[in-house]
Amino acid sequence: MLRVWTKLAAGIFLCVVWPSAFSEPENLMAGGDFAGPALYEENCAVCHGEQLEGAAQGVPLIGGDLKHGETLEALTHSIAKGMPEKGMVAWESVLSDLEIKTLALMVKEYRAGLVEIDLTKEIELPQGEILSAHHSFKVDRITDQLDPFPYSISVLPDHSLLVTEKMFGIRTVSAEGEVSELIGGAPETHNDVYVLAEQGIEFGAGWILDVQAHPRFEENGWVYLHYTERCQECGDVMDDDNPPTSRNVVVRGRVKNGQWGDHEVIWSAPDFEANFYLDVVAGGRLAFDPEGYMFMTVGMRDMDGIQDLSSPYGKTHRVHDDGRVPSDNPFVDVEGAYPTIWTVGHRSPQGLAFDASSRQVWGTEHGPRGGDEINLLTAGGNFGWPLFSGGQNYDGTEVSHGRATSELELEDTEQPTVEFTPSIAISNLLVYQGEMFPEWQGDFLVGSLKATDLFRIRLDGGQIVEQEILLQDIGRIRDIDVSPTGEVYLLLEHRSGGQIVRLASP
Repeated sequence: MLRVWTKLAAGIFLCVVWPSAFSEPENLMAGGDFAGPALYEENCAVCHGEQLEGAAQGVPLIGGDLKHGETLEALTHSIAKGMPEKGMVAWESVLSDLEIKTLALMVKEYRAGLVEIDLTKEIELPQGEILSAHHSFKVDRITDQLDPFPYSISVLPDHSLLVTEKMFGIRTVSAEGEVSELIGGAPETHNDVYVLAEQGIEFGAGWILDVQAHPRFEENGWVYLHYTERCQECGDVMDDDNPPTSRNVVVRGRVKNGQWGDHEVIWSAPDFEANFYLDVVAGGRLAFDPEGYMFMTVGMRDMDGIQDLSSPYGKTHRVHDDGRVPSDNPFVDVEGAYPTIWTVGHRSPQGLAFDASSRQVWGTEHGPRGGDEINLLTAGGNFGWPLFSGGQNYDGTEVSHGRATSELELEDTEQPTVEFTPSIAISNLLVYQGEMFPEWQGDFLVGSLKATDLFRIRLDGGQIVEQEILLQDIGRIRDIDVSPTGEVYLLLEHRSGGQIVRLASP
């Protein structure tokens, strides 16, 4: 049994209790206890210092360039083969391949500053003109008056925004930054959240997730919401015997005079699929294509169902914008399969975007320790979780859940187009299409939670040809959107209050 006392708002303390058999959420804790430090202390610290700062016998592993390279492959090779001419033993005769990889990954994490994150550090926006490879831009704050844990923004044609706060609901923010009251009549949320104190990661059941305006919003006024619907019979308080359960649901409605109306259910997991695999891994993103289809992500809410076509979890789904099942979905004629499934084998989806120019749909997802991914979501593709991953479990073991009884081989899975190891805690992405920054056309803009950076990535033939950090240490970027005139909006999490900032021409 894992118990964590943590302080919430107004001086309230909450005791968090995990059922001992429920171990996977512990493996989701970016920045928490993980394999490596004890292994390093036992074998490496005497030469390279307790804090990787270097010692008389060994060079510093942080704070400067490494002569033999700092990629994961280079570090693994250096540890395994050693440097006998400098007195460094070849560790391949002492440690296992997995232990060597664990040490290399730990060094990468420390070098990238991805081990300890100051969640209390105030968000400081860069001032003045910011130069990047192709464009200069400025950053303006639209509002800092949101709940600390917002999830999604959608920029409307008049430059106002729809905003979701996971534990409270949906609001509007005007182009000038005025934040509305909560929209009445929207799907119910629950804010009996609990937080793992050391990591600052919040968990709950019954949250509002993504919000998207229909591509023809000016004509039809439809607003789409992806949320998790709590099973009311399960109670409102987390306890050992009766934790609350929830399931993914997508609805649409119209917002008039601050009220939600014309409510329609577009898609939902069936009642019997509600479970207590909590909303931090619920997925919950939405994306439209110009032909009237909508894609949606559903995270790994059941580890044993991710490779099961009869379960909606760990999948990307595709429907018509009114909820009808497309006749050309890849598994629509497979007996027992969930007919809306588009792709299979996802862990914790965080982002979803449709590229109208290439007619491709892209997704991001969190790996475990390492292995964050940007994936091209091709129809029927299997992305391998929980059998395979570019990362490793937090205890240093190999990702292989269910592999012993599966016929799926690694070569049968889709490999990520872009992989981040160590993990940056990747969040949402967009494929930029806008007039304001024409040299970014078709590039990915990618947010991160743990790295707190905004990345620009350009692909050619599935290979990275350009990558730069547009904003560094800006804060935990939860969502990204673009306005009709090309400004880029970022949704930031922060303990003092969520914020919306805008990138525009200086």
